Amino acid sequence: MPGILTFVLGGAALALVAWAAWSLSGGFTARRAAPETPYQRGLSALLAGDRAEALSAFAETVKTDSDNIDAYIHLGNLLREQGEVERALHLHRELTVRSGQSAVQQKSVRESLVLDLIALGRPDQAVQEAIHLRDLDRRNGSSLKVLLKAHEAAHDWERAFEVRSEIAKQSGERGGEALARYRAAIGERLLREGKIDEAKRQFKDALRWEKNHPAALLRLGDIYYERDRGERAIVLWKGLAATHPALSHIVLERLETAYFEKGRFGEMGRLYEEMLSRNPGDVRILVALARVHIKKGDLTEASRTLNEALEIEPNLLSARLLLVTVFRRRGELSRALDEMETLLRGIQGGERFTCSACGAASEEYWTRCPSCQAWSTLA
Repeated sequence: MPGILTFVLGGAALALVAWAAWSLSGGFTARRAAPETPYQRGLSALLAGDRAEALSAFAETVKTDSDNIDAYIHLGNLLREQGEVERALHLHRELTVRSGQSAVQQKSVRESLVLDLIALGRPDQAVQEAIHLRDLDRRNGSSLKVLLKAHEAAHDWERAFEVRSEIAKQSGERGGEALARYRAAIGERLLREGKIDEAKRQFKDALRWEKNHPAALLRLGDIYYERDRGERAIVLWKGLAATHPALSHIVLERLETAYFEKGRFGEMGRLYEEMLSRNPGDVRILVALARVHIKKGDLTEASRTLNEALEIEPNLLSARLLLVTVFRRRGELSRALDEMETLLRGIQGGERFTCSACGAASEEYWTRCPSCQAWSTLA
């Protein structure tokens, strides 16, 4: 009996201690976690990359809480992302006249407005809005980046260069590669306008910012070649191929022409071998090398090189055409014909019909274009 009594009393004591601990921790008065609001759900969906869920959640938010400026901003941005740019612009414009916004919200609205205008193809208006945004806070680095996007959309490379320089200055970076890109873009525009000397200065400036900028090397080489300075052009084009192996194909024909005119065509084979060592498996260089072998009369090496290219890209038209030439020169006419049949099977197709309204092509004749619903002119 005393043992049972001791056991009961001990259990009661433990229960009392547990109850006290539970009471101190809150007990029945402890609050349950509040349910997630639509706005919180929208933020979580944004972080998770679920744009559709975020759009739905923010739309639900503004229906019940019209004062949630941040939800409106997010909603507009998501509408722009999914192509409803006019709706995004309308929403963000309305926010510019709403009172009670913080400075951060005002800047976010202006940033969104600039991006809306860029997406709508209205870069001049985007620039004006971006300048206004910039004036809100001269120390704000993010507003400079938005202004840069606006100038780029307007193809105003001079202003873009100035803004990019300011960004580099603020962040303490040199920014050479980015600044070279703008100088090259300015040079290309001047080149198209026929202002060769001004373009040349821009390309040289680009190379001062980035000594191996590809566009500057290419275009400056073009300018020197047109002005009968072929050797200088060759140096620049070879520099492009050496420093940017993936772009070597851009200068292949240029180099062949320049070397041929200089009576140095025999050097092309070695040059292409060097390019292949830096970028093995580039079928365009293999085809160019095969072309050199054919011109030298080395048909065996040309055949080997072309087959190597076709192993990488079996339907490569330029390689198969050269292979026909190789077989024909060897007198292997049956193999040349076989190769031509292979070539024709690869490129042969039924008659194609092209819509005169939108340019869409189809192998079938349709009374109305499946793409734009325009009536066929053959009907």
